[in-house]
Amino acid sequence: MIYLIHGTNPVDSRRYLIRLKQNYENIETIDARKLKVGCFGKRLGQISHNLFGNNAVVLMEYFSGDWTQIPEKLPGGLDLILWSEEKIRSSKINVKNVVFNKYSQISTFKLADAILFKNEKEAQIIASQLIASKEPIEKILGTLNRSFYLAYCEKEKSLQGENLHSFALEKIREQSKMWSKGGLKKELLHILQVDLDIKEGLKRDLALSLFIGRVASF
Repeated sequence: MIYLIHGTNPVDSRRYLIRLKQNYENIETIDARKLKVGCFGKRLGQISHNLFGNNAVVLMEYFSGDWTQIPEKLPGGLDLILWSEEKIRSSKINVKNVVFNKYSQISTFKLADAILFKNEKEAQIIASQLIASKEPIEKILGTLNRSFYLAYCEKEKSLQGENLHSFALEKIREQSKMWSKGGLKKELLHILQVDLDIKEGLKRDLALSLFIGRVASF
């Protein structure tokens, strides 16, 4: 089975990807941006010998849409997931096509996910909609603080005491890979600064937008 998970809404597609990965015991991840042209078929054959059991998958992240490098037939017992943060054109290769272009219900948790995955465009869109819907800024900042704290705990290997669903744990692990401990600690302090700036008169939408822009470039 080949899955194509893509679209202009990488926040929801990432969440779907994390849930899908939970169906597999053995996962090999490849960053397509670092893969030499024409090497994937050979690499796939090598990987298939290293993954044991029938519940194995190769995940190609940031798939560019170059279908010439994707084999029509996979090695036995192996699935392939192609993930992209853009809309990918279809091909003659048979895939399960899962596209995320429209945003599902906006929430403070979606905002936190977008920021922690460093998707600035999506984070700015979600933040703007949350402010427009008059979501309390205390709730927004509280969710951001909690999410960054959990990612920091993952870096510290101290999540054992948290009562979290397996999906939430896996999502936190994925997000924490994009950050250093120092970076997470720094952004926790920035969240406190955003709260202070708003209390001192800075407009909520501007304060949140500046915070998102600073985080995405970190």
